Amino acid sequence: MRLELPMVRLRTLLLSAGLGLIALLVAGCSTVKSGTLSPGMTPTQTVQSMGEPDLKDSIADPNHNGATVLRYVWLEPGKAAIFGSDERLASVQDVETNTKERVEEQAHAEAVASGPPQRFDPIQTPLDYFFYPVKAATIYFGAGLNCAASAVCQKPHLPSPSSG
Repeated sequence: MRLELPMVRLRTLLLSAGLGLIALLVAGCSTVKSGTLSPGMTPTQTVQSMGEPDLKDSIADPNHNGATVLRYVWLEPGKAAIFGSDERLASVQDVETNTKERVEEQAHAEAVASGPPQRFDPIQTPLDYFFYPVKAATIYFGAGLNCAASAVCQKPHLPSPSSG
């Protein structure tokens, strides 16, 4: 009886490892395909090559007035397939999308352009926020005096609380 218990555990371990490997294989095979598009393909062939499109719509046919043609768009590879009236791939266009890399590059460029981040002072920063209402009231009082004395009235510009 004691020898059977470790064998059952070993079988359970091997079975769970095998199921995990199968799940990993299925997940790996179900990722987005990045095939190629070539003129003359049917819509079914393009879906087999590239995977399901992110957008399916009909657009005006550039060669005929009043007719519409099918268009499939895949955002991740940035491709659009335009089919002719014979349901064959007529042209492939590049589509510019805001991919994750482009958004990250833009955020990095904005961060570099704004300059270095302000240093957090654990004593001064809470004090700045605590006394901000007093600072704002003083600025508005001064603007009111300026308006009364010189008849030039404008809404004062308040700095951010963390500006000191």
